[in-house]
Amino acid sequence: MFDEDKLLNHLHREEDRRLGSHVLDKCEQVLKYHKTQATDFLNPYQIEIAVPLIEQVAEINFKKEGGYHRAERKRLVIFPEYLFPDLIEKQIKIYQLDGNFAFQKLTHRDFLGALMGLGLQRKMIGDILVHSDSAQIIVAAEIQDIIELKLDKVHQVPVEVKEIDESEIIKPVKHEKEILTTVASMRLDSVASSGFGDSRNKMSRDIENEKVKLNWKIESDPAAEVEIGDLISVRGRGRVKVEEQRGISNKGRIKLTLKRLT
Repeated sequence: MFDEDKLLNHLHREEDRRLGSHVLDKCEQVLKYHKTQATDFLNPYQIEIAVPLIEQVAEINFKKEGGYHRAERKRLVIFPEYLFPDLIEKQIKIYQLDGNFAFQKLTHRDFLGALMGLGLQRKMIGDILVHSDSAQIIVAAEIQDIIELKLDKVHQVPVEVKEIDESEIIKPVKHEKEILTTVASMRLDSVASSGFGDSRNKMSRDIENEKVKLNWKIESDPAAEVEIGDLISVRGRGRVKVEEQRGISNKGRIKLTLKRLT
């Protein structure tokens, strides 16, 4: 059918190979049974690994489903190439959660905790959009019954669960702040400390404690090299994109333009 070892040969990290095997297993199921298959919810880094693998397998097609165009987490829906993409059954469900949130401010972590408290795995949960008086969750279609029958409260706040359409999603508004800075080097601790306004020592500790991701992957080495276009995120504090290098300062430091995303 296809040589899995050959297709995975370029992936060296164990977790990347596991992801590749998961995706190719879905491809094999499509070819064998001529039925649609969907991956887990994947982040942008994982999608960059998965898509080239699918594209190398003949006689199948795929599309991304995350609920809205800029969704961070998406499923790859794989199907025989003779099927029309728009006729493929949706592999996600979208729900609105309404409750009395005026007296208790709930966070993304509260909603994720409520879902995982039902025994659900993170890979079955897509984006969670928290608004002032409601929240919207995007989940795998397979867990529809669990959501509709068991999700009745979030952090002790009773909630009403209602399935909604993609057109009803309230898309998040990204707040950006441009930061003009200089760094001694393109080390992760140096660039991240400038972007998040922390001391380099504190940022180094956060990196070593695995609180920092570089391009969606946990990075525990403060000396990891950062490149233009990279995305740095710190748990609970948003993200910084390395936007542009503007040359070298008179003191020999690298001049950078960063964008802080919250």
